[in-house]
Amino acid sequence: MIGTTLGHYRIVEKIGAGGMGEVYRAHDERLDRDVAIKVLPAEVSDDPDRLARFEREAKAVAALNHPNIVTLHTIEEADGHRFITMEYVTGHTLAELIPRDGMALTRVLETAIPLAGALAAAHEKGVIHRDLKPSNVMVDDEGRVKILDFGLAKLRPEPSSTDGSEVMTETLTREGHVMGTLPYMPPEQLRGERVDARADLYSFGVMLYEMATGDRPFAGDTSADLASAILMDTPRPLEELRPDLPWRNGLDCRTMSRERAQAADPVDARSPT
Repeated sequence: MIGTTLGHYRIVEKIGAGGMGEVYRAHDERLDRDVAIKVLPAEVSDDPDRLARFEREAKAVAALNHPNIVTLHTIEEADGHRFITMEYVTGHTLAELIPRDGMALTRVLETAIPLAGALAAAHEKGVIHRDLKPSNVMVDDEGRVKILDFGLAKLRPEPSSTDGSEVMTETLTREGHVMGTLPYMPPEQLRGERVDARADLYSFGVMLYEMATGDRPFAGDTSADLASAILMDTPRPLEELRPDLPWRNGLDCRTMSRERAQAADPVDARSPT
């Protein structure tokens, strides 16, 4: 599609691809600005139920107004293609910026605080990301943090990596199906149970661990091993990996998860906790 136009958008370059379609940088000839365009796959565009669900979720995300969430502009159709236009962000993904031995504490906080604010704002509006991970977070050229693809369900499986470290699973919204990216997926999501905003908080916690240490809290040589680790294992304490960072004595990730579950109100997708 490079060099072609969709309506008044001139396609400049391909910048990504995933289960919800291919993403391009395009120039909006009408408003003279660059945008990101995600072209929906035919199986979504041609399925009224899938398209209706996608459009409902897109409208919810478009209603969000937060400096750390990428803005969704429009849902359009041109030349037989359905696509969405979004804010185009230049910079690097968080996945590209995490060093092997983890970030300095100041960088962790500079990244985590705006992410937490964005999640809180979205959850207050009843919007759940469901696939929060470092590759879905951009840090732009001015250092601002932006969450990508917030709350947009990906409706078909994405390719799995050979080592199971970035295993994608089918992302459907109904109970009994799992969605998301395995290393950042909470146990209830992995089991295909109904999830709420707390799933995002779990994924955020995994990202914090990775930002601080350079490693994820759970690992496995295959997707089955990784899933078992998430369900059964206790992560190595942060104080062993980064003794220079502040930490709560004797409190590991699984203990925190239990405390969170005990303190939580009944499942409420609109609650940020």
